[in-house]
Amino acid sequence: MLRKMTEIQLKKLLRQLHAAQIQDSLLEEYSEISKDSSENHSYKGNAQFRIIEETLNILSRNERFVIETHLVYHHTWSETMMFFAEKSGPGCERSERTLKRIQSSALKKMVNFINLSALKEYFHET
Repeated sequence: MLRKMTEIQLKKLLRQLHAAQIQDSLLEEYSEISKDSSENHSYKGNAQFRIIEETLNILSRNERFVIETHLVYHHTWSETMMFFAEKSGPGCERSERTLKRIQSSALKKMVNFINLSALKEYFHET
């Protein structure tokens, strides 16, 4: 007996759709690379950065902003708080502690995204 899809199931699948599209695109792009290639080591490093760049797309705007501002562009937490307040407008400031929680959550999302797919093979040391 076939069961009907529920609204909850559909919402869950829709939430996963964007991440799945990114994973498929990256896997297709890198599946053509031979693992035995002599150029594989340098290419693997480039692939890692490309995968990380695309993984940023699964984050919310706030998560991406904190990751890019603090980790990519090396701003201090004080500077990140100031930039966040400027971006978000009056009344939307966040404490350093909150920004650290946002960063932690974003990093977990990114790690899970990579580790739960075949993309993880590009991050294993040989």
